[in-house]
Amino acid sequence: MHLTRERLDALTERFGCPLYLFEEAAFLENARRLEQAMQSYYGKYRIAYSFKTNYTPYICRSVQEIGAYAEVVSGMEYELAKRIGFSDGEILFNGPCKGEAGEAAFLSGSMLQVDSLDELARLCALAGEHPAQQFRIGLRVNIDVGQGFVSRFGLDEAGLAQAFRMVSPVPNLTVIGLHCHISRCRSQAAWRARMETMLALADRFFDGPPAYLNLGSGMFGSMEPALASQFDHVPDYEDYALATAALMTEHYRGQEGPWLITEPGTTLVSRYVDCISRVQAIKTVRGRHFAVLDTGIHVLGETCTLKQLPVRVVSGGRPQQRYDAIDLTGYTCLEQDVMFRAFSGQLAVGDYVIFGNVGGYSNVLKPPFIQPNCAMAAHTDRDDYVLMKRAETGEDLLRTYVF
Repeated sequence: MHLTRERLDALTERFGCPLYLFEEAAFLENARRLEQAMQSYYGKYRIAYSFKTNYTPYICRSVQEIGAYAEVVSGMEYELAKRIGFSDGEILFNGPCKGEAGEAAFLSGSMLQVDSLDELARLCALAGEHPAQQFRIGLRVNIDVGQGFVSRFGLDEAGLAQAFRMVSPVPNLTVIGLHCHISRCRSQAAWRARMETMLALADRFFDGPPAYLNLGSGMFGSMEPALASQFDHVPDYEDYALATAALMTEHYRGQEGPWLITEPGTTLVSRYVDCISRVQAIKTVRGRHFAVLDTGIHVLGETCTLKQLPVRVVSGGRPQQRYDAIDLTGYTCLEQDVMFRAFSGQLAVGDYVIFGNVGGYSNVLKPPFIQPNCAMAAHTDRDDYVLMKRAETGEDLLRTYVF
């Protein structure tokens, strides 16, 4: 979106600053591009949007409108999905610690993807207590696709074999699918290995095709060139579709194959939320330049500590000075609160600094540290702006404490 000084003035006057700004139309188009790429190779593909990545209700409802499932990992997220309007049949419940909410979702018909044998034992007992109901579950598998570490999540092959033995004597409980999710492993080759391994496991443990194979998340998404250039290679959706959906078509040729599901979060939303902030002060200390902004690393999310986010500066009206290397720092009292190191460009107090690619793991991870969370607004396809979340107040944060 084109943000002029006049528009930024109006937005921050209306909603406050800092401000998250969601680009709704571009977000939905990105989701459709992923869906179309996968379905062009394998028609039975569906998105399950990762609520934990950004559970802002407005964003979750937008995904629902294109037919996505909800992927949740807690009672809070489950309640949110139900409140938005997802049916239990449209909710995938993941996570290692589902608790009583997971059991309630299980009894209501949500698809639980079981992480451990202890969890499975509880579900077997629960199914036994409700013999008139039929229950379906998925199993999360723990596989090695070259990620270089042993994940703590899911069941290895020995655990899978034990899980099927545990389910076998429970007449009203059926394993209908397999799920995996592998962090820090986004290459096309890793996704192909993920797909090949899941197909082999499905052939081993099921008599015929399962109802679904869920490959989790971990794809690169669309990103601005300034960010993409910091990675060795960024596969596009076509690359991922070739590595997964095309293999599904070949493997199940001549028969009704399972649904193919992925659980994108950052893949879908990261690029389509910006954070608008303003420069509060500029200082030079022992020859090093610092700009102090009214946002911080907790607002922008972890990515800003790992990579240099896309940054745009819009003049606030004061005369600017050229800096060849100035650190953009936050409002906290932490030395590590540096959002962009060695920024080069024109800058002045009062300028707007817009950080891109902050849609994933930002507002949902922001702690109540020093400042409450800021407001969130959406830029709609009608070129207007609507409030998604009001700015929090000190009273919001102190409400649960006992004085």
